[in-house]
Amino acid sequence: MPPYIAAILWKVQSFFKDMLDNILLIYGEKGIEPFRKPLIIALPTLLIIYTAVDGPLGRKLDNAAARLRNSETVARYADDYVSGKSQLTAFQRKLPLTKDKDEWLNYIITNTARSYGISFDGVSGQKEIEVGNFLVVSREITVTTTYSKLGKWLAEIENSPIFLRVVELSLRRDEANPRTVKVTFRLSTIIPRYGGGGS
Repeated sequence: MPPYIAAILWKVQSFFKDMLDNILLIYGEKGIEPFRKPLIIALPTLLIIYTAVDGPLGRKLDNAAARLRNSETVARYADDYVSGKSQLTAFQRKLPLTKDKDEWLNYIITNTARSYGISFDGVSGQKEIEVGNFLVVSREITVTTTYSKLGKWLAEIENSPIFLRVVELSLRRDEANPRTVKVTFRLSTIIPRYGGGGS
């Protein structure tokens, strides 16, 4: 330590030692009375200064601790978030585009049926049910066809790269032609309500 700093520290220590000695001497002779007025003024002033300094500092410390806890929580679950976001993005790529919601399901039904030589007995209007940020879109289809054509057609529909599912199916043998079956099924897909979907 440089000598001038040691000298300053010695002077400060001497000052406080002398002051404490003087306070003890006065207190020993006259009691608390000489200190009453300075204490009445000094204590509230010290409390105000302490509150002014400690209040904002305490709030800053609390805010910093809360930010630290939030950062630790985010860090702990960051991998789960990234993985979940990747899975959601991959899933959304398998959904039809929102702009195509009115025609997409009908287009898939008619094009795939045509490739197997299947004609429709009936196709219902499109039904849409809101589930969170998605629409569950479905149509009911009735056809008369052979087991073989029906199996290949449904396999193509359900193996589509875009999410499609047969959610209900009823089948009965056609009385007029025992080699064919009359089938009614509901075909559904999920479409994001606000953009997204598609690949």
